[in-house]
Amino acid sequence: MMFSATLDSMAFQLDDAQKTTRFAIAQLDSIGSLTWKSAAGRAFYDRVLELSTWLEQLNRELAEAESYVGAATREIQELELQILQQKLAS
Repeated sequence: MMFSATLDSMAFQLDDAQKTTRFAIAQLDSIGSLTWKSAAGRAFYDRVLELSTWLEQLNRELAEAESYVGAATREIQELELQILQQKLAS
């Protein structure tokens, strides 16, 4: 039970992190519609693109972590079921 609760908490945190990351990417994308005429503005926009790329990679890794947590949750549930069945059989 304790493991399931921990994994559930992790899943919620991963979901929140993904939502936040997607929001940040959308905000950074909105900067792209602006016109950058100065060298500093273009340098800033280049940095925004780098950050957006980094956030997209982070989002992919969060999704992968979420699938691992899902698999771990299923395994824990199976183990808990086996333990319960053994207790009932005793």
